Amino acid sequence: MDNDFVLTGGNGGNGGNTFITTVDANGGGGGGGGTALIFDIANKATASTIFNSGTVTGGNGGMGGYGSIGGSGGSGGDGIDITGELLNITNTGQISGGQGGQPGFGQFTPDQVVGNGGVGLRINGNDNYVTNSGTISGGATAQGYLFGPIATGGSGVLVTGNRNVISNYGAILTGLDSIGLLSAPALKFSGNDNRLIIGNGYSFNSSVISAGDRNVLDLGGSTNSYLNIGLYSGFSAVEKTTNATWTVVGTTGDSMPWNIQAGTLQVGDGATLGHIGNGNVNLLNGGTTIAFNNYYNATASNQISGFGGLTKLGTGTLTLTGMNSYSGVTDIESGTLALSGQGRINSSNDVIVNGTLDISNVSGAQVRNLTGNGTINLGASSLSIDNTIGTTFGGQIGGTGGISLSSGALLLTGENTFTGSIGLSNGTLLQMGDGGTTGSIVGNILNNGTVTFNRSDDVVYGGEITGTGHFVQVGSGKLTLTATSSSRGDVLIGPNSTLQLGNGGTTGLIGGTNFTGTITNLGTLIYDRSNAFSWKGIYAGNGDIIKEGTNTLTLTGDSSGYAGSTTVKSGKLIVGNNLGNGKLGGNVTVFDGATLGGYGTLGSGKGSLISIQSGGILSPGNSIGTLTINGDLTLQAGSYLMAELAGDGTADLVNVTGRANISGSHLVITALDPEISYQAGQNYNILSAANLVNGQFADVTSNSAFLTFTLDPDQSSNAFNVALKPIATEPEPNNPDPGGNPGQGENPKPTPLFTTVTETRNEFATAQALDSLPQTGSSLALYNTLLMQSAEEARSAFNDLSGEAYASAKGALINQSQFINSAITNRLQQANGSTPTAPVATMNYASEPNKTEAFETVTPKASSENLYTGWGYAYGAWSEQDPNGNTGRLKSSVGGFVTGIDRLVYENWRLGLLAGYSHTSFEVDSRASSGSSDNYTIGAYTGTEWQMPNGNALAFNSGVAYTWHQLDMNRYVAFPTFGDSLSADYDAGTFQIFGELGYKIQLPKAVLEPYANLSYVRLKTDGFDEDGQTAAALSTESDTTSTTFSTLGFRASTGFDLGSIQTTARADIGWRHAAGNVNPVSTASFVGSNAFTVTGAPIAKDTAIIEAGLGFELSKDATLGVSYSGQFGSGAQRNGFNASLKVSF
Repeated sequence: MDNDFVLTGGNGGNGGNTFITTVDANGGGGGGGGTALIFDIANKATASTIFNSGTVTGGNGGMGGYGSIGGSGGSGGDGIDITGELLNITNTGQISGGQGGQPGFGQFTPDQVVGNGGVGLRINGNDNYVTNSGTISGGATAQGYLFGPIATGGSGVLVTGNRNVISNYGAILTGLDSIGLLSAPALKFSGNDNRLIIGNGYSFNSSVISAGDRNVLDLGGSTNSYLNIGLYSGFSAVEKTTNATWTVVGTTGDSMPWNIQAGTLQVGDGATLGHIGNGNVNLLNGGTTIAFNNYYNATASNQISGFGGLTKLGTGTLTLTGMNSYSGVTDIESGTLALSGQGRINSSNDVIVNGTLDISNVSGAQVRNLTGNGTINLGASSLSIDNTIGTTFGGQIGGTGGISLSSGALLLTGENTFTGSIGLSNGTLLQMGDGGTTGSIVGNILNNGTVTFNRSDDVVYGGEITGTGHFVQVGSGKLTLTATSSSRGDVLIGPNSTLQLGNGGTTGLIGGTNFTGTITNLGTLIYDRSNAFSWKGIYAGNGDIIKEGTNTLTLTGDSSGYAGSTTVKSGKLIVGNNLGNGKLGGNVTVFDGATLGGYGTLGSGKGSLISIQSGGILSPGNSIGTLTINGDLTLQAGSYLMAELAGDGTADLVNVTGRANISGSHLVITALDPEISYQAGQNYNILSAANLVNGQFADVTSNSAFLTFTLDPDQSSNAFNVALKPIATEPEPNNPDPGGNPGQGENPKPTPLFTTVTETRNEFATAQALDSLPQTGSSLALYNTLLMQSAEEARSAFNDLSGEAYASAKGALINQSQFINSAITNRLQQANGSTPTAPVATMNYASEPNKTEAFETVTPKASSENLYTGWGYAYGAWSEQDPNGNTGRLKSSVGGFVTGIDRLVYENWRLGLLAGYSHTSFEVDSRASSGSSDNYTIGAYTGTEWQMPNGNALAFNSGVAYTWHQLDMNRYVAFPTFGDSLSADYDAGTFQIFGELGYKIQLPKAVLEPYANLSYVRLKTDGFDEDGQTAAALSTESDTTSTTFSTLGFRASTGFDLGSIQTTARADIGWRHAAGNVNPVSTASFVGSNAFTVTGAPIAKDTAIIEAGLGFELSKDATLGVSYSGQFGSGAQRNGFNASLKVSF
């Protein structure tokens, strides 16, 4: 059936009018409009087709009649009603429902009932197909009636049947309701299994509702279109079936699945919000795409699956939280794609990042075939990359997490900043740079595949490389590795490429010290380290090896097949040691100041040249050994050949298989074998060559002050002789007779070796003992090491070996014994009332009497009842004894206290007991020695005063004490090629006795006292053996040191008021003289040597003594005192400070 005319259903009749005489006189209702077309064709075998290009309109509803209550308006008629099945209706024209009728006028009620609009197309049948490219609209109701029930406009399409298909490419509209709104749906499915297809030019002016089951919204058409998802509800699924791009705007609360069979479904348009609910997204075919274009931050919890891909557009952040399994491309064109919770894109075949990929909110993520130039934010998470086809990522990867490459190859050309580790599985390739100036990483690499650097500029990589994989440097720039890597795979350095290991520090290595693989060097390999290390690997190729840095590099692998050149610019290159027979093929050049040595083999045979330039050093062996030159050797003028000798006639040897050219090189003897005793008159061969040896050595030299060397006259055998220097029977001019050795009488005749270079008594005594060392074991090792020292080095060694600090410690302890003397004197001065400011704190169990009334001018008067008095004295001092040309500077310090108790006996005699503790520290820096002593003291004392007729007094004080010392000493002996740490713990004891006589002169405002003090000190030191690892350890004898001190001095004190505090000032000046053993000594021996005696820092013979103090009477029972004491002698000084608090009870 074709219709291009106007078909209109009949209008409903108007309702009857009633005369308004009573309230119950109601107007009649308007009649309903007629349906324009009705199709009721059922049970057909074939479909019928209907084309409408004209106008089909349902009849309008009739108007209600007038009355006391107006009649209801009639409903508009439907445009088309389909109650049959298998109809194909195509509409390009207009199908409309009829308008609802107006209500009748009611005099007594405003509740007017307006007729509903008619439906444009009503389908009650099943299996019908409607294609609309025209307009299908519902009828409007009468307008302007605001009272009474709201009448709805007619829907454009109402479907109550099943399995019907509506294809809308035109307009489906609902009519206005009685208050001017679109309250009815434009289309509504009430049946089941229906499908709505929308496409080019479609529109709805109201909601589209599915109230049945399994109804589907189908996004079709051939042009790109928008879907306002907020108009649609209740559909069981949304399907996209064409290649056109559909953009979803608006939001929905439904969770229906989205099935994309073709083309792109885009959520949002960058400016308008879009949301597709929480339903699954099924990308049913390859090439399909779900795109998100959001300027705002959004979360997609959908599970995206299938064969299509995902595209991120817009500047906002899209967070995926679903367990996605789609296999297509993930294309992040702009903004941020973030993963959170269960969010993943691990099944996506390709991930293109030109915006940002953020995985910081998941524990880890996996991507495949990573490309792009954007940003990846790892946070603390790890990213696994499966690059089966090999891709390039030029963006930046940041965060503290790491990445891993599980398959394929990945080229990084961006400046990556992530600090986590990088893991490479077997067979994978990670490359930094593509030959340009970008492409970097920071973190460590676990390499079980291949790591390649390809940069044209200089690059420093500080990460550590481990694993079994290969390492490749093919860039034209220099790559510097500053971490010590332990990777075990082979290394390749390409042509025109440079790999530098280390940057002047203590790290920087590829392969680790236990590496046994191969470095194939076709470019340049540079070593630049400051610490010594060994390398076991193998070199191959024909590139250059450059040894820089101050360290020693030892090669123990077999690199005899290496065909390149090696240049030693600085430090030492050792080929072969006692751990392996190292070999290095090719040519070797040694620059000024650098050293080449070892036990191994250099060169590859004929054509190889080992060249030692002027200032360069060739040092065969490491201890006694042979270095083989498999080729030619050139020792240029000014170069050095250094050799070590053994006493049995063997020596370091350079064995040349080709020609040796000497050209005026210097032969230098550097050390003796420590295990073999030297025998004079041996001949040593240090160079042999299969072909002619050209030239001669310029000379043979040694640092030794004790050996002389001479070349064989004809030098044809390249041998030389070595002998001890002639015996010196008398002291040399620069070694004047050192005089007697304390404690040993006259000096024995000098021995012919070590004593010849000494300049001091201590050096001479030590050297004599060293000359007598046994020629076996550790003693021989020490002896032979000393043989190779210069005169200056030997003198320094003798001083370190002497043990001088043990003698100096004795002087320090004897000097510090004076503090016990001072404590007793000050206490007795205080008890006798003449020195109230002495730094002694007392606790009086009965008060002390004042002996002389005249002293009341400077001393508070005390009561006369006295039993026992307890007191305390604290002290601290720092002393220094200057060096004197024989001994080193001695610094010492002491801190301690003395406490005692006393009482008056026989009326004017005071008798007391004391005990004390102190700690002494001392050091002799120039002898690398330091020590300390814990000191424990007991003693007794007595004193009295005799009053003179003239009011003055004669005072006598005396005491005796004994101190136990527990000492420990540490020394470090170091000179070229020798070092040892030595220590000792030992005991000593000091006995002292003293007496003092003073005459106190009483003046009106002061007290003056000249005095004389005499003390005797005896220190006994036990013998002991030092702990050490070498023959430098000493065995020291016990001995006794006695010294007498006499002091003449003058004391004065006076009192004054400082505000409300009575204050006393006191001063003491004197001269002290020491006699007896003022040069403390220590007698010791090395293992098997003669005993020798050295002198320590002397005790000053004459010393000026100065003391000054103040006392403050805080109350009648409390006095605070502070004082300073100093001693100054020739080259010696001591400064001390004391504080006291006296409290009477």
